This record gives sequence, structure tokens and C-alpha cells, in this order.
Amino acid sequence: MSGFLQVAIGVCFIILCSGFVKWGNQYYSSRKGRNKKAKQEEDRIVKRLERVEQRLTEVQDVMIALSEKIDYMDGMGAKPWSTKKADGKKS
Repeated sequence: MSGFLQVAIGVCFIILCSGFVKWGNQYYSSRKGRNKKAKQEEDRIVKRLERVEQRLTEVQDVMIALSEKIDYMDGMGAKPWSTKKADGKKS
């Protein structure tokens, strides 16, 4: 009886191990597919963020130029870049 019990436990152990291996293979293969989708989504988000950053930089440049012009008109700031370059060429 002891030999039969050892064989039965061995067979059960082999079945459990093979089931665990099969589950692991399915889990990691599906995870790999999700990683591809996640990478594509991440690339798309990065591209959108780069476009937004570029637009914000352009807006910031415009706002800085307007601020310099307003400061110059108020007499508080330095001359705007366009007049500095023009003054430098005349000298």
C-alpha cells in the first residue's frame, strides 16, 4: 500500500507541476502581448506630450516677447531684441 501511495502522490505532483508550467507560459505570453500594446500607447502619449510641450514653448516665447515690449513701452525694461540688433548694426 505504501508503494501505491507514493506513486499516486508522484503522479499528482507531476500533474500539478505541468499545470503550473502551462499557466506560467500562458500568463507570460499574454503579458508580452500587453507589453506591446502598452508600448504603443506610451509612444503615442509621448508624441502628444512633445507636441504640447512644443506649443507651450512657442506660447512662452510670444509671452516673453510681449512682456519685453510692454516693459520697454513703460520705460522700465531694456530695449527689445529687434532694436538692440538694429542699434548694434548702426554703430
